Amino acid sequence: MFGMGFFELVVIVVVAIIFLGPDKFPQAMLNLARLFRAVKKSLNEAKESLDKEIHLEELKKEALEYQELFKQQAKPLGDLKQELENIPQMPEVQELQKSVESIAKSNPLESLNAPEEEKTEEVEKPKVSLEKPQKPPKALPDA
Repeated sequence: MFGMGFFELVVIVVVAIIFLGPDKFPQAMLNLARLFRAVKKSLNEAKESLDKEIHLEELKKEALEYQELFKQQAKPLGDLKQELENIPQMPEVQELQKSVESIAKSNPLESLNAPEEEKTEEVEKPKVSLEKPQKPPKALPDA
């Protein structure tokens, strides 16, 4: 401990007993032990806090590396999407789309699945006016 041997520790204890006296020496040793314990606890807490901060910094760096990697991987996908959109469609594909559309239009089953529209003929409704009704003409006297 601190490069001291057993003999040096015994000399320090004897000097402390002579200096403090046998009455105060045990209390002084307890206070010294408490001091060492408090210092050790503070150092451990500081070390744990520093370790946590270092670990957080490492996690941040790792997260930024992954983010950059994802951006690099996503860039070719975006380029590929643009290329696919810019490629003109082949005539075979266009013909196939037209035939699918024509089949869909002429499909008799489609009318069964489609919601029924109201197929009512328009009937002329009498016009109702909100004005006062006119008096009917007077009947002609029988002659």
